[in-house]
Amino acid sequence: MSRCFIHLPKHQLRRASPDSRGFYGDLYRHLASEGVDVRFCEREFIRAHETFEPEAFHFVHQGLVVLPNALNTGPSYLRDFWYADPRGVFGESSIRDMVFDPATVPDHRAEAFFGWLQKRIANKRLSKHTQPQERAAFGQGHVAVFLQGDSLPVMRAAHMSEVEMVQAILDGVPDRDILVKRHPRNEAPVTWAALQDMARGTPRLKLVDANLHDMLQGAVLSCSISSSVSVEAMLHRVPAMVFGRTDFHHCAVTIARPEDVAEGFEQALSTDWPFEHFLFWFFRGHCLDERARDWFGKLKKRMTSLSA
Repeated sequence: MSRCFIHLPKHQLRRASPDSRGFYGDLYRHLASEGVDVRFCEREFIRAHETFEPEAFHFVHQGLVVLPNALNTGPSYLRDFWYADPRGVFGESSIRDMVFDPATVPDHRAEAFFGWLQKRIANKRLSKHTQPQERAAFGQGHVAVFLQGDSLPVMRAAHMSEVEMVQAILDGVPDRDILVKRHPRNEAPVTWAALQDMARGTPRLKLVDANLHDMLQGAVLSCSISSSVSVEAMLHRVPAMVFGRTDFHHCAVTIARPEDVAEGFEQALSTDWPFEHFLFWFFRGHCLDERARDWFGKLKKRMTSLSA
């Protein structure tokens, strides 16, 4: 491989340069240091296209490209962890179809990694998106629901709308307070207005703007279409119920129909979830830790195995 293209959406391409901070700047510099001709270019297609240079290697931001000379890249569910996947990202990644067996993960490594993640993320009340720093307390036993707003990836993954999801939770979990937080960057005003109307006649439906870690403290369940918060909830040992296609379904309850919520709720609460082992398997085994010294070495191995 003598040439490499990093395909970025237009708004990211404007800021991209060999001196850029973050994953793509680091990727550029690592490749260039090995003599590769690296070029940033606009991501015109999220799927494979005939214009992709066949002799070069391609990194496609949040792509769905399946080629022997391409990897789909993008931030994963937890801060600093990135996809470099041969099929896609999030619910379209190759992880979705893999088999997770907790017995294959050594207990001591899983527990150490879990504790490290808690210190790195949960204890510092951090997330991928900015969170309110004021502390809030919500007691015990509630269901925490996290909206993602309107976007093509979410709509593509969803089994129902977010309004339908909230109504299904109200119907299927009739004896719990339901806390709902809107997405900090994708506010979806139509959805939020509908939920405000719903909340006026439903006292146990509470629309809140709080740090997600405060909402998860004391929660018995986290709910979303396919949000990162469902994975962050695992750091609090809170089980996840998702209403869309995900690649972390191995450690969550997936709801495809509103009438399945009650049964899914009981399953979520009665299952002994292997959170520690799953997080190690998912993030150490299949993602890149941008802050780890060996992440580029892992990436090179993935590139080589892809074309082998």
